[in-house]
Amino acid sequence: MNSLSKKYLFEQNFSSKKNLVVLVGHLRSIEYLLKYHKKLLDVSKSDLAISTWFDENDKDDLREKIINSLNPVYFETEQFNFNLTINTFGELNKFDLMFGKAALSTRSQIYKISKIGKIIEKLEISQKKKYDIIIKSRPDLFLNSNLNLKNLESKIVFENTIGDWNKDRSDRLFFAKRNQFVTFINSLSKHAKKCWDEEIVYPILHLIPLQEQFIKYCCDKEKFDIEYFFPVIKVWRPKKEPALKDIFKIRIHAISKSILLKIKILFGI
Repeated sequence: MNSLSKKYLFEQNFSSKKNLVVLVGHLRSIEYLLKYHKKLLDVSKSDLAISTWFDENDKDDLREKIINSLNPVYFETEQFNFNLTINTFGELNKFDLMFGKAALSTRSQIYKISKIGKIIEKLEISQKKKYDIIIKSRPDLFLNSNLNLKNLESKIVFENTIGDWNKDRSDRLFFAKRNQFVTFINSLSKHAKKCWDEEIVYPILHLIPLQEQFIKYCCDKEKFDIEYFFPVIKVWRPKKEPALKDIFKIRIHAISKSILLKIKILFGI
């Protein structure tokens, strides 16, 4: 994984904030979610780092709009290349051929998540400080819930509104204390090459995306102390800001998921 360029640093936005939000992935609908990302940064008292892919569909002024609104301390845009993922997953193999674009998406997303460790290190050295809590999210993720950042100790907390706790762990939103977060993302790189060639890692091979099953495998293998929560959250695709009716539907979905899981636990389903 290449060293990080200083050109991606925004020294004018350096601060004394002790937490860090990292947005990873394509920018997509972020322009309609800026106020929600800003709220997360304000409430969690966090710096912001963004690691995205070049996308020819992004508007010309989108980057400047993000910079002016969210004041990131780090903002990198990479041109995707399969070779970037080889150090993590190894060469092209049967899973790549079997799942095509889904496998490529898994490679790119785990590569980006694994790279967060280098971003944290770069920012801490540049600002001469150490972060306390790291929050991983996505540019196109609508979040309208506050995160409980107290009493984390060694826990890693995953959103469970979208996923299935029995089958996977969310790659969309999770957070932990700094050292535990880094240990967790390092485990992804530790297991990736071996796992990418073993069907036992993916018990439900028709279930896509693969990366969520892979993350669960790493959590189980390393016996991490994990916890779930049900935020008002959704991968946002519409080319508009969320309306009240949209937020209401997402909130109802989160409540329903929470109640359903409690019933399953109560009756041992």
